[in-house]
Amino acid sequence: MTRILSGIRPSGKLHLGNYLGAIKNWIELQDRQDIDLAVFMIADYHGITTPFDPKKYSEQILETACEFLAAGLDYKKVLLIRQSQIPQHTELAWIFSSITPETFFRRLPTFTEKIKEVIEKKVGVLPEDFDINKTKYLQGYFQDIPDISLGLLAYPALMAADILIYKANLVPVGQDQLPHIYLTNEIVKRFNSKFGETFGVVKEYIAEGAKIMSLQNPKQKMSKSADEGIALNDSPSEIKEKIKKAVTDSGKEIIYEPQKKPAISNLITLYKIFSRKSLEEIKNQYEGKTYIQFKDDLAEIIIEFLKPFQKRYSEFKSDSEEVKKILEISEGIARNEAKKTLHEIKQKIGLL
Repeated sequence: MTRILSGIRPSGKLHLGNYLGAIKNWIELQDRQDIDLAVFMIADYHGITTPFDPKKYSEQILETACEFLAAGLDYKKVLLIRQSQIPQHTELAWIFSSITPETFFRRLPTFTEKIKEVIEKKVGVLPEDFDINKTKYLQGYFQDIPDISLGLLAYPALMAADILIYKANLVPVGQDQLPHIYLTNEIVKRFNSKFGETFGVVKEYIAEGAKIMSLQNPKQKMSKSADEGIALNDSPSEIKEKIKKAVTDSGKEIIYEPQKKPAISNLITLYKIFSRKSLEEIKNQYEGKTYIQFKDDLAEIIIEFLKPFQKRYSEFKSDSEEVKKILEISEGIARNEAKKTLHEIKQKIGLL
């Protein structure tokens, strides 16, 4: 029996990297015959661990639901939920956080990277010996930086609860999220050891596919929070402008060499995916041509690819009440599943 759980935070517009790295895989998984339960989540509680605008947040959540549906998630085959509407997620997260050493959370690279990012914005370049696990740095930096919350540290407990409340055993993730899967399995071992066999091993699902990098820095992933990411709902003029401004490498050759020419290689990856042409065909097509010609064509290919998505998105967005009904139906089913798991857990730990 295979159960799936995956989610995306509603903090910014979904972009091509989200689609190719996550949602495309979700759509493929929803048609597998061995799937007993598939839950795809708008991770709105995870989204509040970093700065957000409460006046816009509910609209962002609904827009993310419309984007999931427009991309091809079939609510008749899978459950599409808002994390915050299933209270058992946070109840189980508290239980997990109570049996897991704090050091397990602090060692996760996503937490340390976020802390460095926040601190550097405030104080500038950090000293070479900076170590967030040393008391002197906790005292010297944390007290002055409000953006580093307990939720930012503890949210992997909530991520584990998201997965295990449905007893999911297959989680589509990117490489950067693997440490969270490893921590989830550490929590599984600790819980099973203390209270009896309850959860099975969680396996990651990493589909073969291209990793889409930033258009301004090909050494970083395309980001939802930065303007350079091509959003699924960007207008043709916005797409053209972003592709036009995308960085390129020295030289003029349009060839795929990720180590030597990471910037143009990233653009070629996009071209290959959306044109369905081979690298050899692209190389031959643009031999002797300029980056400008290549970028113009790439922009047109992406615009054409996104037209059906944008049409479906507009239809869902114009009928927000129907989208809310879809969410509520899925959430009712998910809530029943989550209640069963939490009841079992409360019995095992002596709460019932």
